Amino acid sequence: MGPVCCSGTYADRRDAIHARDNQKPTKNRSRRIFMKTRSLFPAAWLMLLAAFSFGTAAQAADADKIEQVGGNTLAKEHLVLQITESDLQRQNLVLNVANNVMKARGGPDQIDVEVVAFGPGISMLFANNHHAERIQSLADQGVRFSACKNSIAGATRKLGKEPAMNPAAEPVEAGIARILDLVDAGYVLVRP
Repeated sequence: MGPVCCSGTYADRRDAIHARDNQKPTKNRSRRIFMKTRSLFPAAWLMLLAAFSFGTAAQAADADKIEQVGGNTLAKEHLVLQITESDLQRQNLVLNVANNVMKARGGPDQIDVEVVAFGPGISMLFANNHHAERIQSLADQGVRFSACKNSIAGATRKLGKEPAMNPAAEPVEAGIARILDLVDAGYVLVRP
């Protein structure tokens, strides 16, 4: 079949294009293809460089946020555990999760863990709690414990006196606000 003129049918033009594309590339055609792809390399490198620099900037921003909330900026992972129940079994579960994740991830250099207690869960951080020694042991391993001041005030009204708190417990204004700050800084929230 010869060259197709403009007056041919659509099928004729389509067949001519396919025949041309299936031909062995000429030297000039190979050069054009090379020149087109060569111009893509700088663009690809620029995109890769931009993505890397934005990723580095995002990591630096996260590190700043983690530092603002008092977290370990060197850890690769950040976890916040929420306890809102006074049930000793539930409290035991939260402490087991904290202990297990510290072991599984390689300790405080690899994972930053904070336990936030509020509502009825504040009783976990009372000095006379059944788990007081475990809490201190985890704190010695780098786990932080935050106690909601609002929940402490509620417990004070209920008990008629302010409860003695575990020395590992760090008071925060509001437990839920603390969790929001931690999540905003890049922590993963788990409610065992």
